[in-house]
Amino acid sequence: MQLVQLNSRSTGLAELFEEIDLLMNSLYPAEANDLVPINEIDNPQTYIIGHYDNGELVACGSFVLKEDNGIYAELKRIYVKPSQRGKGMTKAIIEHLVMHAKREEIGEIKLETGEQQTAAIKLYESFGFRHCGTFGQYNAEPSSVFMQLTLDDCQQ
Repeated sequence: MQLVQLNSRSTGLAELFEEIDLLMNSLYPAEANDLVPINEIDNPQTYIIGHYDNGELVACGSFVLKEDNGIYAELKRIYVKPSQRGKGMTKAIIEHLVMHAKREEIGEIKLETGEQQTAAIKLYESFGFRHCGTFGQYNAEPSSVFMQLTLDDCQQ
């Protein structure tokens, strides 16, 4: 599977972000969603990748560099279209993002996901992510799950 770096003008990215937003807003209250808008991904703190299948963007994932008692990468917009699931794309995207963070000498990756994303939580755990408390701009929301991965301890 070939992953390519994306930007806000990448073919299909706006539509994929709309699909992600619709899903998240159907599962959780709007105030519980921290969805990175497409116009914020072209900054040097954001690294976003995707996979095209026959010219259609079918998967994406990113991290945003943040600072809160040290620099860390926050995973954002990890998504695979339903028709493409079960092919290992999410795993490949996370592996790529973890390896890129390691190359950039980022010591920790954090994420916030929703309690209804049980398959995603299990996948993150398989990479060594551990549950943690809130971080950065987040408040404790009943539907939120916070996780972190220390890259020094990571086997990937």
